[in-house]
Amino acid sequence: MENKPKIYNQDVLHHYQNPHNRGKLDDPDFSATKENPNCGDRISLQLKLSEDEISEVKFDGHGCVLSIGAASILTQMAMGLRVSEASDLTVDDLLNNMGNPGKMRKDCVSLALEVLKEALSQSGG
Repeated sequence: MENKPKIYNQDVLHHYQNPHNRGKLDDPDFSATKENPNCGDRISLQLKLSEDEISEVKFDGHGCVLSIGAASILTQMAMGLRVSEASDLTVDDLLNNMGNPGKMRKDCVSLALEVLKEALSQSGG
């Protein structure tokens, strides 16, 4: 049997199987949707701000373990951050919070982050 690298750790699998903050917000302040043209993964994200802070965030969409897991983990990371702090998040920040699943499919991991940044750009942040 081949010794394949593990790209799905238990935390990422948990977030894929039981996504946190999945759903839709009533009357979001900002929202964005993006699709990965290479694989068809699609993530939509909605947020509400209180002052300059993310007070609520939800995502919806479909995709692979990494894209859904990353979206779930990212919503937890973004909650309570100021717009400027959330705008400064990087793929490496997200990978570190995912237990560093590797950069083999970075486009799957970065999709949710791209959507978050697009939504935040609507706020002027």
